[in-house]
Amino acid sequence: MAGPQDRDDADAADEAADEFDRLQMALLERIEEFIEDEDVGDADVADLLISSAVHLRMVGYGMTVDKPSVGGLKLDLDRFRQDFDAIIRDAKKGAEDFIEQAKEARAKQEGEGGE
Repeated sequence: MAGPQDRDDADAADEAADEFDRLQMALLERIEEFIEDEDVGDADVADLLISSAVHLRMVGYGMTVDKPSVGGLKLDLDRFRQDFDAIIRDAKKGAEDFIEQAKEARAKQEGEGGE
């Protein structure tokens, strides 16, 4: 039987997930604005974001660790790669649903006279 602490933990996890989703949507909106303003392709922006994410992770390590080291940074980057690999694995699991939604969105756009 789940106790009060389990419910609190579940509520906190739900709140954290909601906040993550909110922040992700806000970031995506800004990225869309960047794409329009700079007239760059999605693939180029993805490469820029990957490079920026690695840079931010490195800066975060250098600024938050008491005694930063080359070895410690390399280990942190390995952990970051594991996190990224997990994101890619999850994306692959959802690939079928994503492609179905993309096809539906494209068909709707073409039906409305879009490009």
